[in-house]
Formats: sequence, structure tokens, C-alpha cells
Amino acid sequence: MKLLSVLEATTSHFTKHGLPSPRLQAELLIAHALSLPRLGLYLQFERELTAPELEILRPLVRRRAAREPIQHITGTTSFSGLTLRCRSAALVPRPETELLVEHAARILAHQPAGLVLDVGTGTGAIPLALARRQPQHRYLGLDISEEALLLAQENCAHPASAPPEGTKVDWKRSDLLHGQTEVAVLLTANLPYLTPEEIASAEPEVRHDPILALDGGSDGLDLFRRLLPQATLICPTLLCECSPHQTANLSALAQQFGYPHTRIHSDLTSRPRFVEARRDPDPCLDPHFA
Repeated sequence: MKLLSVLEATTSHFTKHGLPSPRLQAELLIAHALSLPRLGLYLQFERELTAPELEILRPLVRRRAAREPIQHITGTTSFSGLTLRCRSAALVPRPETELLVEHAARILAHQPAGLVLDVGTGTGAIPLALARRQPQHRYLGLDISEEALLLAQENCAHPASAPPEGTKVDWKRSDLLHGQTEVAVLLTANLPYLTPEEIASAEPEVRHDPILALDGGSDGLDLFRRLLPQATLICPTLLCECSPHQTANLSALAQQFGYPHTRIHSDLTSRPRFVEARRDPDPCLDPHFA
């Protein structure tokens, strides 16, 4: 069976199962099965796939049609210039979080070299991406999940996502900031913020992520309520990601817990997504902060 025919049949199969972007999903999966770059498929449309190649592909197609995330099937995902290893131990990094990295890099460019904390680090995506952009800082990724931290350590050691030589990135098991006393220049947090109702109605792929990485309580902000009073003791600047309908409430919570200066940033679809909170909006450190 020729590659083009396999691609068309897989695309049709994915369409019947309601997958978004079925052609792209089929291309990514077939490229993975054949160990080819996706665009390399276009140069081999007339290639006859062998029986062993089809045997590799078929179970992958079944898994994706059952709405298992493609990142779990291929084992990797792209994030902010990195190739990260992915599996069900941690949340698959989302494209919108790349903007959190950009805002954090802007903040860190105006800070003296110091400690940067990432709470709920998961795959380690945020500190590893920041280490490439602002290598003068030290990074510590915190997570309550041992399995997630093992994945973050793997990503830290892998050349496609490792920090630059000389940049220190460490990992620690911790319930939010419990026991953390060293002062940090910035804290980033992409904590679980979905409500039970949002989890129940989410796309099937989302429910393959660990519930620990999704459930934010009745209004999605339970973990932030615990984090903020801990953070105010050791960090003057926070950058948090949440749902668009939560940003106003999270901003108010930050002000309540000692961060009077807040700013809401939008995501790639112009929806409010990130809350930047400071104890002191020193314009000398960041002239863009209002």
C-alpha cells in the first residue's frame, strides 16, 4: 500500500472519530512510525509501505483514534524551541504557556542574577525554556509528583531540552512552597486550574493527563490560595497562568495576599490568561510594567 493511500485512509479514519486537524494528526503519526520528518512524507508519496511498517503504524492509529494525546504516543512535544519528552506522568505543555515563558524572560532580563522558582513544574518545560533565554539565573522546579520530577530530570539531561552549560537547573519534590526559604527573583506557576465540571466536559485528550495536574477545586483557584501566602514571604514577583475567566479573581487574590500591583496579559487568542503580580512595580527593573 502506497504512503499516500495510507495517509488518506488514516485521515478519513481520524475524521470519522472526530479528531481535530485529522490530516495533520495523520501526517505526524505516520512520520513518527516511519522515523521521517513530517514534510519528508511529501517526497515519498509513491513509496510502498512494507508489512512490518504497517504493523508498527496500526496500533498507533488505534490509540490516536481512541483520543490518546499524540504527544503520549510519539513520546515528545515541541515547546518554546525545545523538544520535550512526554508521557502520562505530567501535563502535556500547552502552546499558550510559551507566552508565559516570553513574559518571564522579559521580567528576568531586568533582574540581577538569582533564583527562579517554578511551582508545579511537570515536564520542566518552563524552567528549561527560561534557562535557554536567561542563562544567568538559577532555576528550581518544584512538584508534588515524583513521576513528574523524574520526567523533568530526563528532559534536563536530554540534549534537545537541556540547559546551557553552566546554567544550574534543579528539581525538588515539594507541596507548593512548603519548606522553601531562599528568596527568589521570580516565581512562575502553571498550577492545576480546572474545575470538576470543566474536567468532565474537556476534550477526551485532556483526561489522559494526570488528575493531579488538572483539578484546581471548585472554582479552579484552590492551589493559588495556598501558594500566595507562601510566596509573599520569599518572592517579590509572580507570573501565573490560569483560565481566562479566572484572571480577574486571581489578580484580586494576589492583591489580597500582598501583591498590590498586578497586570493581566492575554494569550495568542487575545483572551486574558496570565497574571503578573508584584509587591513593588519598580519601573527601573521593568519599564513596561504599568
